[in-house]
Formats: sequence, C-alpha cells, structure tokens
Amino acid sequence: MADSLEQVGKDIIACQRCELRQNATQGVLGYGSVGAKYLLIGEAPGREEDEQGVPFVGQAGRQLDKLLVLAGIDTNDCFLSNVCRCRLPANRNLRKKEIKACVPFLWREIRLVKPQYLITLGSVPLSLFCDYGIRQCHGTQMSVEVPDGDNI
Repeated sequence: MADSLEQVGKDIIACQRCELRQNATQGVLGYGSVGAKYLLIGEAPGREEDEQGVPFVGQAGRQLDKLLVLAGIDTNDCFLSNVCRCRLPANRNLRKKEIKACVPFLWREIRLVKPQYLITLGSVPLSLFCDYGIRQCHGTQMSVEVPDGDNI
C-alpha cells in the first residue's frame, strides 16, 4: 500500500506511541500539499494548535506569517509541520523519547511532500539534521538527507 498524507494523518490521530497523547486534545497533523516548495518544521503544537488540530495557528503562527511575507514566501507554497504532534504539558521541553516516537511522521511527510527546502524553526527541529547549534547554523543553507526508515 502506498503511503499518503491522508494515511499519515490517520496514523497521527491514532498514535499512542508516548504519554503525550493522554493529555492532548488531538494529534496535530501537518498542513499543506504535496509538492509544496517549502516545508517548515516547528518543535511542538501550542494551546491553539492543540485545540484546532492545525500547526502554527497561534501566536507563533501569526509571527511566522509576518516573517514569510517579509521573506517573500507565499504561504500557499508551504507545508507546515512539527517534530512533536501533541502539546507538551506546561510547554516544557521536548524529551528525546518523545522525539523518537513522533519523528517517523515527519520523515513520512517530507518524503511525500518532496519540498525543495526544509526550514527548521528552532533548535529541536535543527538537531534532527545536524550536530551544530542554532547559532552556528542560523541563516545557513545546507544539504540534508531524510532517513529512509523511521530512525533519527
């Protein structure tokens, strides 16, 4: 059976890979279409994203929209996603076991969307692709490979 964004969404909704799902309203699916030029990756959904089930609809999303306009990037050419799909209790830091549980969904989305550019929004998404800190990489373009399997 071929994978699809619809199937990834169903798998996120049914996910019980870690304890985060117990306190989340719902798993937050990636948003956008196959073939989007840019795939933007945040860390985890906030309160408004948890309520609506869509990434980047809260305060961070409103700020992101402004920055995309400044960069001349059309939001219709973006796929929005997160490393983690459930809201973190008290907005605490994401744990390695939670990243390991959630990141297979992101890998699948990237392989399906096939973006020209991945844009990491913060140190956690960046850490999936390189060992350097955000200060060393800020504003830098690099080539990355997405794992074939579900590993990080």
